[in-house]
Amino acid sequence: MENQTQDSRRTWQNPAGARPASNDLQSALNDYERYSGRSARPDDPRQSQAGQPAQRSKAGHARNKRHARPIPPWVLVVFCLLYDTYLFHAWTQEQIPFGRWFGIVLFAIAFALLFALIATISKNRTVHLVLALFVVAFWAFMFLLEYFIWDSFKFYFTVEDIITGSGNAGQSDFSARMTGLILKGFWRILLYILPIVLWFLANRFLRLPKIKTRGMRRHLAYGGLLALIAALFYALSISPEASKLTDAYNFTEAADSFGLPVALARQEINGGMATGDPLAVGDITGTHEWDAVPTNPSPDDPSEIVTDPSGSEIPTETQRPEPDHPYSVMSIDFQKLIESAKSERVQKLHKYVYSLTPSRTNEMTGLFKGKNLIFISAEGFAKELIREDLTPTLYRMYTKGITISDYYQPAWGGSTSTGEFSNLTGLEPADAVKSIMETVGHNMYFTMGNQLMRLGYFSRAYHNNDYTYYHRDQTHENLGYEKFIGMGNGMEEGVKKRWPESDQEMINFTVKQYIDKQPFSIYYMTVSGHGLYSWQGNSMSYLHKDEVQDLPYDDTLKAFFACNLEVEYAMHDLIAALEEAGIADDTVIVLTADHYPYCLEKSDTWGTTKDYLSELYGYQVTDCFGQDHNALLIWSGCIEDKGYHVDTPVYSLDIVPTLSNLFDVEWDSRLLPGRDIFSDAEPLVLWPNCSWKTDLGSYNAKTGKFTPVEGAEIPDGYKERIDAIVRQKIRFSDEVLDLDYYDILFG
Repeated sequence: MENQTQDSRRTWQNPAGARPASNDLQSALNDYERYSGRSARPDDPRQSQAGQPAQRSKAGHARNKRHARPIPPWVLVVFCLLYDTYLFHAWTQEQIPFGRWFGIVLFAIAFALLFALIATISKNRTVHLVLALFVVAFWAFMFLLEYFIWDSFKFYFTVEDIITGSGNAGQSDFSARMTGLILKGFWRILLYILPIVLWFLANRFLRLPKIKTRGMRRHLAYGGLLALIAALFYALSISPEASKLTDAYNFTEAADSFGLPVALARQEINGGMATGDPLAVGDITGTHEWDAVPTNPSPDDPSEIVTDPSGSEIPTETQRPEPDHPYSVMSIDFQKLIESAKSERVQKLHKYVYSLTPSRTNEMTGLFKGKNLIFISAEGFAKELIREDLTPTLYRMYTKGITISDYYQPAWGGSTSTGEFSNLTGLEPADAVKSIMETVGHNMYFTMGNQLMRLGYFSRAYHNNDYTYYHRDQTHENLGYEKFIGMGNGMEEGVKKRWPESDQEMINFTVKQYIDKQPFSIYYMTVSGHGLYSWQGNSMSYLHKDEVQDLPYDDTLKAFFACNLEVEYAMHDLIAALEEAGIADDTVIVLTADHYPYCLEKSDTWGTTKDYLSELYGYQVTDCFGQDHNALLIWSGCIEDKGYHVDTPVYSLDIVPTLSNLFDVEWDSRLLPGRDIFSDAEPLVLWPNCSWKTDLGSYNAKTGKFTPVEGAEIPDGYKERIDAIVRQKIRFSDEVLDLDYYDILFG
């Protein structure tokens, strides 16, 4: 009897005319429910006596819908992070080798699984969904924002950069630019939203097998940790790009090589600083020949000494004496400082500086001693603007002053603010956008503004746009200018409000404020060369439209040349005013770019459909060396046609050391990462991603390739030695600002 009952349970057969016991019937119904997925009861209205399906009741439909509830929210998180990662790298990198993809995917899987845990922390399904949507929306926003920033500047912003940038740019430029990007790139936003839409549609219309969530939290945690361990092992032990996460860390390079999530996480480790200790030099003992205290030169013939309006003595050009001390150093007792350092970091910095060999003074030392200085950072300037036919004044300044044939303004990672920072301070902006704001309250001892103001120079800084933009109202007076004037605190009295404003108007309005107050130290940040470059969106381009119609370019490049004619006319009027006042020989004008004209690149941001930058340069821009080449103009009436020429690599960090030597102020060549370009110091140009160029070759950190100069003999270990020096200089710049090192020395 027991076997017969078990058989009837298995086959659910009811002999005709027989009535099974209630327990046996219930067991059979349970089996049916298990095998067919239906709820079966003797009175189920869905089943007729003939065995045909009955019409579903509302209750039955609800039960079936509950069974068909598919794809829990944590699956959405995993899929979206992988999908978002793919889109991001496909849009920002043209060619990605397999090894790089492997690292990116490993980290993407790890972060996807770990972030999916957030969508499982509650038993409430609604809470699961809300948390999942929050995670997905956050990462979609970050990927899209970083893409739009990359499309604008070809690098990424850290979270701090984004916050600082949105607050810096006059409260309008950053947000307005992002708004414009959203409108132009709306289809990209739709692609990031697509997985969420598909997930909801799948849950509504498809009959998918149920994916269980119970117990999945443990699997997600274990899987995420294992994937993270595997990704870290690959990145730090196998990948040829391991240094981009360690001793050559750079946020943009790390994001390109291993993915945005790990770059953001890495940025918060050690304050975003590269690993290792590049400034460690061991014990410093003994003294150097340059430790002797410098003395002031005393020419034999006092008749050859003249006095400038500030009362200081100036040797004439023909009888300029040889410097009494052969090294560009200051009287600083580093041994005493090392012994009394209040922290290990400060002590390491002292030891590092003391271990360096200073550069020597030279025949150019003191050439501009006591002269006036006008320093100009020109917005979006390019060497290609210097043409004898179109910009004769700029051509005169470039060819008849000190001609520097191989100059670079690296894209430091923060547009104008970082270009200004490097020009004015002589330091590498290690903290990108926020570097210039960090100067507030710090001792910026070696800026030319501060060095000359200590000598009694009259000083002013000017900008023909919003005076609070990038917080210049707070930074520039600390950088050595007694007063900073822009639109909103005085400049509007002589410059018309439009976009962009006129550089020529700024020069003509301000020159009379200082021309009779010698010696003077003046700084200008121009704006007329700012993108976008079009007849409709750029008032300066439209103003000079007729003057560029014969150029062999289309309208975008013509508009670029047109708006930059303002720099030409501004320099023409400035030199004319100096000559009329009879002080052109006693005034030095220094002009360089804040950054390359990135608005000419192919970009959704700038609305450019072709690579105008390569067309302007005359070659395809493929690396930082081609992208960032530019011009540095150093001119004075007293050196016209003297044939001064520098053909070694020079960059913006060399400006302050070179001017310090030319003006013969008290400075120390060990305390600035750049070099006096007329000294015996080894030429070196560096980029924030640890790429570099010297007179013997160049190293591209993005490709990992060193290219020697044709015919150059490369010493053994040369690349490794320069790599180490580059890391030291970058860390030194970071520590100077972070520790307020100049205040420790001179405060």
